[in-house]
Parts: sequence; C-alpha cells; structure tokens
Amino acid sequence: MFRKIFAWSLAFVFAASLFAVPSSAGEAMSVKEILNKIQANQGKIKDMYAETTTTIVSDLSGLKGSKAGPQKMVQKGKMWTKGKDKSRIEMLSPMKQVTINNGDKMAIINSETGQKIVQDMKKLREKQGLPQSKSMDLEEAMKYFDLSVNRQSALLGGGNYIIVGIPKEENKFLSKMEFYVDPSRWIPVKIMMYGPRGKLMSESEIEYKEISGVWIPVKNVSSITSPAGKMKAEMEFSNIKVNQGIKDSEFSVE
Repeated sequence: MFRKIFAWSLAFVFAASLFAVPSSAGEAMSVKEILNKIQANQGKIKDMYAETTTTIVSDLSGLKGSKAGPQKMVQKGKMWTKGKDKSRIEMLSPMKQVTINNGDKMAIINSETGQKIVQDMKKLREKQGLPQSKSMDLEEAMKYFDLSVNRQSALLGGGNYIIVGIPKEENKFLSKMEFYVDPSRWIPVKIMMYGPRGKLMSESEIEYKEISGVWIPVKNVSSITSPAGKMKAEMEFSNIKVNQGIKDSEFSVE
C-alpha cells in the first residue's frame, strides 16, 4: 500500500510543476523549484537495502468469517530498491514469499515451493483502467488528475506545501489525494486519500533519518478506514544501507 501511495505522490509533485505557489508575501517560490529540491534528495539514492518490521492491527468486523475484536499481525522482511523501477521484497514471517518488480514485470515467488508467477503490470493496469504510473512523470499524472497547490499555515503544520490531486473522471474508489511536503528538508511527510464521498479513507505519516547525506524513510504509519472496519499498519526500517552497489541480478524476473 505504502509503495503505491508513495509512487502516486511523487507523480503529483511532477505534475504540480506547472503551478506557481502563492505562499506568503515577499516569498515567490514556484513548484518547479520545490520539485527540484525534492528530486535533489531523491536523486542521491541510487540503491537501498533495509530490513523491515510491519505491525498490522485491524478490526475488520464487517468481513465474513472475521474474528471479533482487534487482530494483530507482525511481518518481518527485507527489501532492496534500485533506480525508479526495480524492487525486491522478501517476506520472512509469518509467511515466506518474494516479490520482485522490474519495469513493467512483477514476479511473485513462493520461497518454500519455488513456484513463480510472472505478471505484466502494464497489461494489468490497462485491463483495470489504472494509470500507467511506472515513470511517474508530468504527462502521465496530468492525464488523470486536476492539480492545485497551496501552503499550510505555519500555525497549523509548520508551513508545509500541499499538493492536491483530484481525478478528472469519476472514480468509485478515490475522490482526492493530498500530499504534504516539508520545506525545511524538502521531503514528503504525509499523504491523505479520500473516498468517493470526500470521506478520509487513509492517512500515512512518514518519518525520516539522514543517512550518508540523504533523508531516508525509517518509519511509515498508515491508518485505513473502510466499510469492513479499520486497520493500522506501522512499518519500520532498520539496518539501512544506501548506495552500496546492488547488482541488477537481484531484480531478475524471468
């Protein structure tokens, strides 16, 4: 979930480069300048490795067969990323599974049996009517969203920039996304998604740590509300290694 939301958030930043930000008097900073600052940090990350612990607490009472009361699950794993379109996630517990993304291809591997399923994500997105967001560029985002940019009051949130994306066509799952940028470090710190009736559907807050001169996410907390109930997912990253030269073979799909 975090990867998808984060990817779309970056797309909004690219698309918002068409707009100027009317911030405080005497301060004239365009979104293009904001984008360049965000990219300056992101561009320093050539590859990254991290170990992950995800704690999920849910109360999905609306689901058939679900148990009464909150349920808790802890997932352990490892992740590798390289460039914009390569990632590898190895789940170690409670289940063992490897998921590899390389461009438009995705492979899901059962670590115990070796069974592999390869999917063409481009065809899948086309079939489901979803944006082709792999490149996360300006043109792609502008196809699907009307965008606007404003600045949060310093009294309310430290003066974060907020990029708002509204689907151009009616979407039964999403009516709006808000993407908050911290101007002191030029990093995304909060992402909010709203359902078709404008009701808050999910909220994600991201914490960072400076590692080797780069701001790296070390914790993401997401709260999701649905008709079936509520879920909170807290993902923590540890043993983070940046720009160690991960080989392309780690992301082999075939």
